[in-house]
Amino acid sequence: MLGSIPSAIWIAKLAKGKDFDIRNYGSKNAGLTNTFRVLGWKPALPVVFMDLLKGFFGPFIAQQMCAAQVAAGGADYSAWVPLVAGLLVILGHSFTCFAGFRGGKGVLAALGVFLAISPITVLIAFAVWILLTFTTKYVSVGSIGGCAVLGLLSAYGYLAGNVIHTYYFEPINLGQMILAVIVAVFVIVKHKANIKRLMNGTENGFGSKRRA
Repeated sequence: MLGSIPSAIWIAKLAKGKDFDIRNYGSKNAGLTNTFRVLGWKPALPVVFMDLLKGFFGPFIAQQMCAAQVAAGGADYSAWVPLVAGLLVILGHSFTCFAGFRGGKGVLAALGVFLAISPITVLIAFAVWILLTFTTKYVSVGSIGGCAVLGLLSAYGYLAGNVIHTYYFEPINLGQMILAVIVAVFVIVKHKANIKRLMNGTENGFGSKRRA
């Protein structure tokens, strides 16, 4: 339910009226990029904060509940319950029950989720997003590349700590690795229309020096 809050849709309606649906304009996606492209930075800014916060608080609340249960002498489910909560937030964002099950692509929500679960790894992936987005002038390229790096780094982090016993930035358990790979594949698949447009040279970018 937390993930299903359709930030871009509701904020667009506040900005343009209750009959306005951001999914009928631009790329027809209920996300940050389309909000910025269609409505500008002022409506886009609260979308950033809302999507990040709902992504973060899903697993964070689950972590606190698990810690409270352990403190009360109960079983410790902290290895997997926050991961399930994070996955559900992203699914809720992408298939929101508040807006006909047509939500966004889950990039910002995923960033919020992994800020709670694997902050160092996701910040490296975010740096890749920034690099690719501003060098190619395509947000979709940054999102696809950043998600791929998140999955790859998480897999390496798990192998480094549990198989080859070498250094990695932060501990990654099996559940974190599986979640990162699932989310990376899910978000990239959600970008399949963008990938087709990139291949056809019709993808919407920004700036005047877009890379082919």
